[in-house]
Amino acid sequence: MSKRNFGMMLVIFGVAVLCCACPAFAEYGGEKIETALTRTIEWSTKIIGGGLTVIGIIYVGVRMAMHDERALSKGALVVVGGLIIFLSNNILNLIKGIAGY
Repeated sequence: MSKRNFGMMLVIFGVAVLCCACPAFAEYGGEKIETALTRTIEWSTKIIGGGLTVIGIIYVGVRMAMHDERALSKGALVVVGGLIIFLSNNILNLIKGIAGY
């Protein structure tokens, strides 16, 4: 058997495996999916918000060392945006508490 025939057989086998349908019982794991999604959202907001905050602080420091007059206003926007993302879960809980939800 040549390498070309082996490669073609491998591709055909791969396509056949990918085309096989198998049932997905998502209704039985609803709570696990919700918990995993909640943890993923909390993790991503902390990572993105914290990262933006650190980048903003570093940006302000470097640009102020370079004597840029507008560095504080630009960096402050990045820091405030990062803090809003970082604290979004707590802000949402505060709004839910005020609304009585």
